[in-house]
Amino acid sequence: MNLNIFIGLFIAFLAIYLGAPDVRNDTAVYLQFNAFMLVALGTIGSTLVSTSFKDFRGLGGLLIAIFFKKRRFLEPTQAVKVMVDLSEQIQSVSRQALPDKVATYNNDFLSRAMDMVAAGLDKQFVLDTLYTDIDELRNRHSKKIITIRTMGSFAPMFGMAGTVIGVIQVLKNVTDIENIVSGMALALLTTLYGLIFTSIFFIPLANKFKSLSEEEILSRQIISQGIDMLMEKEISLKVEKYLTSFLESNQQDSVIKAK
Repeated sequence: MNLNIFIGLFIAFLAIYLGAPDVRNDTAVYLQFNAFMLVALGTIGSTLVSTSFKDFRGLGGLLIAIFFKKRRFLEPTQAVKVMVDLSEQIQSVSRQALPDKVATYNNDFLSRAMDMVAAGLDKQFVLDTLYTDIDELRNRHSKKIITIRTMGSFAPMFGMAGTVIGVIQVLKNVTDIENIVSGMALALLTTLYGLIFTSIFFIPLANKFKSLSEEEILSRQIISQGIDMLMEKEISLKVEKYLTSFLESNQQDSVIKAK
């Protein structure tokens, strides 16, 4: 479970709850099914028009992964440590033994890389395959980030559309108090829902996924560079010094202290 996301959402809604006294006094007034459906379904519909169904369909699994699942990749610092350890072991074991050494990490990218090394494939082919994998991962993630941000751009637009519809409803019969109240509620709540969807869900989640994507890509780049050095049978000190250069200074210190 990604606890910081839940904490962030809790704080965001707490800010609304504490910052607007009327929300605490009469919460039900701010809940309207019609306004919610206008913004939610409108956002989904326009996003489907803007993107492929395949990209949109994958959002459900992506959001579940962001909220609840553990990361499926090695952290960059861990990737450095793994490659340094392998550079030490490869001096004393055969290449065929390498896949067994990384099986415990449960990392598909690292396992595929080790399988190719163990099979004795040409180094350039191995590296080309790994970097193609990284490029395709970047492209897939970029599409998903764009899709989430697209939803973030449509939500406030449908909020404004609801505002216009609500005003039209009010002007249609200005002598009916119930009609005026209903129309103004729709007008204002759709705008509120659109802003909440965008500022609390879509934009933060897109940024979160972008951050995770960049971290995974960095991890794979470290592994790829490590594979290059392993196949050249570079000494572990050289591997460590080079791979830690991919990390921030505080991360470099953590790798050194962990030795």
